[in-house]
Amino acid sequence: MNDVTPDDPTPRQPSRGRRAAALMIPALIGAGVALGVMAATGEFSDGDVTVIRESAPLSTATSTPSDAAVVAEDAVQRSDGALSVAEIVRRESPAVVLIEASSGSGNGGLGSGFLIDRDGHILTNAHVVDKSDDTTVTFSDGTKEKARILGADPSTDLAVLKIDTVPAGVRPVPLGSSSSLVVGQEVVAIGNPYGLERTATTGIVSALERAIESPNGFTIQNAIQTDAAINQGNSGGPLFDRAGRVIGMNSQIASQNGGNVGLGFAVPIDTIKPIAESVIDGGRPEHAWIGISGRELTPAMAKALGLEGRRGVVIAQVVEDGPAARADLTAATKPDAEVPRGGDLIVAINGRPVQDMADVSRAVATREVGDTITVTVLRDGQEKTVTLRLEDRPARLGAG
Repeated sequence: MNDVTPDDPTPRQPSRGRRAAALMIPALIGAGVALGVMAATGEFSDGDVTVIRESAPLSTATSTPSDAAVVAEDAVQRSDGALSVAEIVRRESPAVVLIEASSGSGNGGLGSGFLIDRDGHILTNAHVVDKSDDTTVTFSDGTKEKARILGADPSTDLAVLKIDTVPAGVRPVPLGSSSSLVVGQEVVAIGNPYGLERTATTGIVSALERAIESPNGFTIQNAIQTDAAINQGNSGGPLFDRAGRVIGMNSQIASQNGGNVGLGFAVPIDTIKPIAESVIDGGRPEHAWIGISGRELTPAMAKALGLEGRRGVVIAQVVEDGPAARADLTAATKPDAEVPRGGDLIVAINGRPVQDMADVSRAVATREVGDTITVTVLRDGQEKTVTLRLEDRPARLGAG
C-alpha cells in the first residue's frame, strides 16, 4: 500500500508515480546542518554546497512608508487581473525576511521567511530553525530583530516565529489559497538563495499533487512543483500567484548537484494555515485527523469489484477509537490484497467528488481540529453520507 491519507502518520516514501527522480534537498544554506539528502531514485550523493556565513550587504531604503500609508494601500481592493512581477516584488518583498539560525554547537544556516500579521508572526520551514538557539530575522530596510520560535511541526516542515516589533511601513503578505491552482499558472518566488537577499524568480506551476518527504519522514501531500528558480537559502520563503498572494512555502529542490534544475517544491498554503493558526493560538501544532488510510480505486480494481467507471478511495484501515471508527466507516478485510474487498469507497467529502488520495488529503489537511465534515461512501452498491468531527492526530501516532 503505497499511498496513504494524511491521517496515517506512518513515515513512507512518496508513491512511485509522483516521486521526483532526483535527490530531494531542503533549500537551506547550512554550516554543519544535516541537509537530509534523500535519494528517491539512484544513489546517494553528498551534494556539497558552498557555505555562506555572511549575507550580501543589505540595501537601506531611502524612505519608508508610514503605517498610515500601508493601511491606506491595504484598503484598496486588489484587481482580479495579474500584477506585474515588479509590482509583486515592490509590494511584498519588504515582508520577506532573511533568517539566520545558529546554535551553541556551531550549527546553523540561512533561510527565508515571511511576515503574516502585524503582531509579528513569521512563517518559515522547520528545518531552517531546527535546533537553533539564536534566531535573527532581517528586513529589507536592514532592521534586525531577534525571533522566538513559537512552535515547529516537522511533519509539514513548518515553524512559526515571533518578533516583538514589526518595522514601520512593513505590510504582512496576503495569504491566498492553493485549492484552485492549475498547471501552467504563473508564479513568483521571493527569498534569499545563497544569502542573496530578496531575490525574485519567476516560473509556472509545473505540476500539482506531488508527494514530498518531511524532515521526520511524514509524507507531505499535494506539494506544488514549480520551475521558478529555487536554490539553497530559499527554504521557508513564499511562492506567490500573480495576484500577489502566497500560495505556498518553498521547501525543497530535486537536484543531483545541489543547485536549481527547475524542480522546486512548495508546501501548499492551505496545508500550512490551519497548523500555523493552532501554533499561534495554542502554542503547539494540531493536525486534523479522521483515522483512516486508503487506496485509490484503480480501473483494474473497479472492474474486479463491478464498479466500472467509478472513482474514489477504498478505505484500507480504520484506526480504533478514531473519528472514522465512531462514524462506523468500514475498512477492507484484506487491505493489502490486489483487490481490497469489504471496505467503504469514499466518493465525496463535503459534497466534492474524491478521485484519489490527494483529494482526501486536501479535504482533511486544510481543515482545523474540531471542524466537522461529511463523508460520502459507497457501501453495498448504495451511497451513504456520514458526518464526523475532525480530531487532533494522537501523539502516539507520531513519527520519530
